[in-house]
Amino acid sequence: MAGRAGNSDTGSVTVEAAFAVGSLVVVLAVVLAAIGAVVLQLRCVDAATEAARLGARGDPDAARRAAARLLPDGAEVVLETRGDDVVARVRAAPLGSALPALRVGAEAVAAREPSPVAPVEGPEPLPGEPPEADAAASPARPEDPVAPASASAVPTPPGGAR
Repeated sequence: MAGRAGNSDTGSVTVEAAFAVGSLVVVLAVVLAAIGAVVLQLRCVDAATEAARLGARGDPDAARRAAARLLPDGAEVVLETRGDDVVARVRAAPLGSALPALRVGAEAVAAREPSPVAPVEGPEPLPGEPPEADAAASPARPEDPVAPASASAVPTPPGGAR
């Protein structure tokens, strides 16, 4: 029994190993939560961009649906019009309800697109003039002269000089 009194380190390795394993689990959980937050941030950027683009086209309901499709439940999507721009703000909690105070988000801005307008009927063209649509499609230009086939393989530069 005298040998046991001098050996007071028994079990200390077990306690140290338990602390080390516990610390590794906490570090792993923090790293996974950080990766999840970065992924959610990228999803927020994508959702805000898509919502701003659809909002700029004049379809706010589709913008909200598209953003909701890209984000987890409970995310906020706000569309706002500032002059000629549409601003989409998106916010979401990276850990769900575990830390509701922690939120990531993104904001995107898109210029409002003009509304489509029906083509305006113009006056009838004068006799002998091509209609404007045809004139714009094929502008008037002199016919390209067709050079006669020659034995020379070298093309003739403009103006006929060699």
